[in-house]
Amino acid sequence: MSTPRLTTKPFPPYIFIPGKNPHPKKAGGHMEGMPDPVVPQLDHDHPEKSETLRFSIDLYNYGYFWESHVYFEALWNAHGRHGKIADFLKAMIKLGAGGVKIQLGEMKNARDHFNRALELFESLEADSFLGFDIIEIETLIEESIEIGKNPKILPAWI
Repeated sequence: MSTPRLTTKPFPPYIFIPGKNPHPKKAGGHMEGMPDPVVPQLDHDHPEKSETLRFSIDLYNYGYFWESHVYFEALWNAHGRHGKIADFLKAMIKLGAGGVKIQLGEMKNARDHFNRALELFESLEADSFLGFDIIEIETLIEESIEIGKNPKILPAWI
């Protein structure tokens, strides 16, 4: 089964993998000269309305791990880097960092990022958050730690 897209926004022309292609923000990169995104906070009751959240998930699920962190980080910054929503977004940033480490073949570092993401999801102390099944995400992360592959993350609202 293919992973459904949550937006129609086009993907960048390449997946950034450190040392393999141009850094997106540097000369020749697909984000060269672009400012870091500044986005509004998520609506806790209707996170599905956030184009940024949906695009971040698309990027992540399709292997654009570095790129996904840019947008998750913009949302994290919008929430002041504190609180439950910020912790959720930081967990997503950590999953993306783990994905980059897998692409580089750095499995120990990937597991470290996955474990930190797991801690952040657990800190939410909720079975569901922003329309995401946290228990399912935690299970997928634990499986990913064992097999060294990033879990696909899909909200229940798709």
